[in-house]
Amino acid sequence: MFVPRSILRQLYVKGSLENVDLDGDGQPEGVRFKLRNTLGGGTIRGSLRVKVDGEEVKPDKIVIEFKGEKLRAPEAANRAFYVAVGDEIMITLELGRGLSPGEHRIDIEFMTQELGSVGFDFTDTVR
Repeated sequence: MFVPRSILRQLYVKGSLENVDLDGDGQPEGVRFKLRNTLGGGTIRGSLRVKVDGEEVKPDKIVIEFKGEKLRAPEAANRAFYVAVGDEIMITLELGRGLSPGEHRIDIEFMTQELGSVGFDFTDTVR
């Protein structure tokens, strides 16, 4: 079953894209954003791919926070996660820098047990 990217964009929590200081030095070394399942329950398994402004983020630089657990994308790829309606996932990208003020495009692709590979993009302004 194919789910249009326009529907999947609803997973992104608008306004949640922000620069983050990962090492406490007062300078941003990455960004994070939130996804909230508003569509229907499903099982995520396998790899997660993320691009920022067209540039692929290495999997070991992607940190996923879900239900109190924090995992890097390669660790999460070996597990299955059931995501119910209302569940939230925080994704942190360790870019070595923050993003400049203004709009940025994020592309996300992941595997679901029910639908296979799905993906979407969103554009938001860094807070």
